[in-house]
Amino acid sequence: MTELPPPPVAVTGPHATAVSGTLAEQAAAIRRGELSSRELTGMYLERIEHDPLNAFILTRGEQVLAEAARLDDRQAAGAPLGPLHGLPLGVKDNLFTAGTPTTSGTSILRDFVPDQDATVVRLLREAGALVLGKTNLHECSFGVTTDNPHFGPARNPYDPGRIPGGSSGGSAAAVAARLCSAAVGTDTGGSVRIPAALCGVTAIKPTHGRVSRERIFGLSWTCDVVGPIARTVEDAAILLRVMSSGPAAGEDFSAAAADLRGVRIGIPGGWFAADNTPDVDRALARAHRRLEDLGAVLVPVTVDGLDDVARTGFRTVIPEGVVLLDEAMRPAGGLAANLDRLGPDVRSAMAAEVGPQARPVPAAAYAQTLHRAIPAMRRSFAEALAGVAALLTPTTPAGAIPISPDASMRHNGRTLDTFETFTRYTSCVSLTGLPAVSVPAGLGADGLPAGVQFIGPPWSEDRLIGIAAAFQQTRETSGRPRGS
Repeated sequence: MTELPPPPVAVTGPHATAVSGTLAEQAAAIRRGELSSRELTGMYLERIEHDPLNAFILTRGEQVLAEAARLDDRQAAGAPLGPLHGLPLGVKDNLFTAGTPTTSGTSILRDFVPDQDATVVRLLREAGALVLGKTNLHECSFGVTTDNPHFGPARNPYDPGRIPGGSSGGSAAAVAARLCSAAVGTDTGGSVRIPAALCGVTAIKPTHGRVSRERIFGLSWTCDVVGPIARTVEDAAILLRVMSSGPAAGEDFSAAAADLRGVRIGIPGGWFAADNTPDVDRALARAHRRLEDLGAVLVPVTVDGLDDVARTGFRTVIPEGVVLLDEAMRPAGGLAANLDRLGPDVRSAMAAEVGPQARPVPAAAYAQTLHRAIPAMRRSFAEALAGVAALLTPTTPAGAIPISPDASMRHNGRTLDTFETFTRYTSCVSLTGLPAVSVPAGLGADGLPAGVQFIGPPWSEDRLIGIAAAFQQTRETSGRPRGS
């Protein structure tokens, strides 16, 4: 496994030892009769009661305990068991859950109770999983800090004074703190990968279209995906196998570690190497050594045309987000009528598009972005991937920053926009629809996790999972000095 000790919050509190197993280990224990679903669910609910991270907006309490008991009864009666039988999951609170509030992290939707599950939630339930509760998120999924003004900030498990990342910060914090077996999030510009990197866990951003987005509060038709967050690549692959739908349903995603001898891994320079913190650069260098120890061949590559990625993302997500948020808020009067009820950062972005001071993205700019800028970016990635199995980059250029209302952060001695900084390496992957797997790459000198992501061509999740699993399941074996 990667050399990443669990955060202190994961090894303290009630039942810390009893819930220390991975999702795969817990599933096996339940099937062997060594652990009941009701016992596991009860332990997680008790841990959440003592959670200092504010990872959950709500839990389902007695309702989920009753569901767990029914699953135990089915097992005792010899009924067929699904692949996620009895496992309690955290679900980001922008995915519809029938009979349970779905707020999208905003007070405007605090009373919304769907009558149907999101398709992905339905698939998880049909596989035997339990919805333990709804996890905290950046308001309307529009941000990278999960500093939620309505439900309180989610906190980083390695340092509760720092952000867990966003927008799926509650899901990642819950997994790292052992508050659920695994969790589900959504990713528009990096929102499963960024919090996974900052919280020291694993996330898969699937190819755009692999996992259904039906009945979610989304932000972008072009970029939104639903992805698993888990402790290991194996656990995340188990979830992805269940979550996939349509033509992709049933693909194995076995998470068997690939043999990396002779496998070519592309190492992009330029954009992906120009402005990382020293801790991130050291983590990346360690990742390079580990891959070489496994026999991989590291190949320098170039991904051109990323200098304008922030504006490309803005011109795509903002116009689409306005429409989707307006639809979500229509029962309350629509987006324009509710601007004053939004938190400051989301309100500022939306007020530029609707309302009396609006200067919306021009239709021509949106069309040019969709039909010229994004296809050009896809071609650049395709060229970089042509001779390699995957690309390896940092997931983020920095570790977790202190929780703050400021929209800027200090980075390498400069003050930069927080959103643009943390999405630097993830947004381009989202815009192009490519799959990526973010895995932990160790702790920095400040004791905070860093992550790296493996990026592949469309529909290459199985190969990416094998590469990431090999990376995660081994240690450096060379005699080269570490930490340099």
